[in-house]
Amino acid sequence: MTRKIACYIILILSVAWPGHAFLHATQAGQTDHIADDLAVAMPSIAGPEVHIDTIFLEGNRLTRDRIILRELLFRPGDHMGPDELTQKIRDSRSNLMNTGLFNFVEIQIDDARHPSLKITFTFIERWNIWPIPVFELDEPNLNQWLSDPSFSKINYGINLFMANITGRNERILLAVKAGNEQSINFVFRTPYFDRAQSLRWGIRYGMNRSKQRAYSTEDNQQLFIKSDDYVSNEYKIISHLNYRPEFYNLHSFSIGYHYHDYADTLLLLNPRFGPEGEKRFSFLSFSYHFWRDMRDMAVYPLDGYLVEGGITRKGLRLLPGEIMDVTTLRGTIRYYIPLARRWYTAWSINGKWSEGTTLSYFDQQGLGFSGSLVRGYENHVIDGHKYLIIKSNVKYKLLPERVSKLGFIPSKKFNLIHYAMYLNFFVDAGIINDRHYNDTSQLANKWLAGTGLGLDFHTYYDMVLRTELTINRHGKAGVYFHVAAPI
Repeated sequence: MTRKIACYIILILSVAWPGHAFLHATQAGQTDHIADDLAVAMPSIAGPEVHIDTIFLEGNRLTRDRIILRELLFRPGDHMGPDELTQKIRDSRSNLMNTGLFNFVEIQIDDARHPSLKITFTFIERWNIWPIPVFELDEPNLNQWLSDPSFSKINYGINLFMANITGRNERILLAVKAGNEQSINFVFRTPYFDRAQSLRWGIRYGMNRSKQRAYSTEDNQQLFIKSDDYVSNEYKIISHLNYRPEFYNLHSFSIGYHYHDYADTLLLLNPRFGPEGEKRFSFLSFSYHFWRDMRDMAVYPLDGYLVEGGITRKGLRLLPGEIMDVTTLRGTIRYYIPLARRWYTAWSINGKWSEGTTLSYFDQQGLGFSGSLVRGYENHVIDGHKYLIIKSNVKYKLLPERVSKLGFIPSKKFNLIHYAMYLNFFVDAGIINDRHYNDTSQLANKWLAGTGLGLDFHTYYDMVLRTELTINRHGKAGVYFHVAAPI
């Protein structure tokens, strides 16, 4: 697989407007204030139970009511104690924010007919059609490119992302790219199609051909071949079925067809580039993945946990001459704990295990990539088929969540911006096993560690910008940049 990270240029304009905020809404990650809001909205409640009389939905001009009601943990007619209602409103709001359909959710309680309550949800929906210019790097991560920047390592294109077009939370992505690498990718995810809104289907098609390709790794740096002709051609079509019972568990099943065609030059430079030294091959794949997501906000969580795991099988022995034989297991546990006002901690364990008779270079993706990184080794690529990464963070809310309005923009989908800033102290450790290329790697098969300080800025349309000052166990220090939450 080609190793790279996509970098999107997004212009953010912000004008501070002190004092502007929703009375009952909170920004991403600010769920600890909801209980205080409820105390103001429900001053006359005294007694063991309240009754949910009516639920009103306002502001969802596009999103259908049933998509919203599916995420609520209570229904009209329910009876419960005030504390239980407070928790269910908090969790329901997190569910709604995690759909990615809304920028803000405001909650108001009318208790004029106590103990019967009327609950009103008011939404500001997100803009749902995005033509996004893309500049993509032929590097494992942004920091690798910054160490030796070159426009010749940049691919360019456009992503057309469309969400919730019919109001039923469907997703469509069409990505077209040119440069050293040319590709077309199409992804379509249907709305829930069963009565219980637990099943949805999707399909993904990808075509990728490249004139520049990493063919090996030496001294923990990738070696590239660049040609006037295409040295790699890869095609895939994958169908997947998602099953989401209740709220927090998700099961995903997929089956795919893959075709690879590589130039003779790649195999001459690295005979282990393809399975059994083959330059042209096809195979079927099957995967199953499970998520249990109890985080308050998926993009930048401060409370809750995530358990994720899955298995992928490449090669089902159903095609004539199918030689691929690789099985991969992946697992992640992430835990987030509020410690005190403005203080938070988080830790994670992330692992991969691959085995098979045809483990080849493009199946060796290990540490150094955006999704699997021991901080402090951003400028290194460490190949391997098994790894374990442990991360820990302690963070302080340097700038509490605020909402500002851009007065010169009329649309609420763009003129309300939330933002917050966090100071991080972190320690990471990890190890990777490489039995094929360890003679060219100084970092495989040994424990790695890094520690440092970071500054996270969380804002507008789920953007997370991170700057980190890190020193690794080998005594090398550096400043690195990332565009996702650390854990």
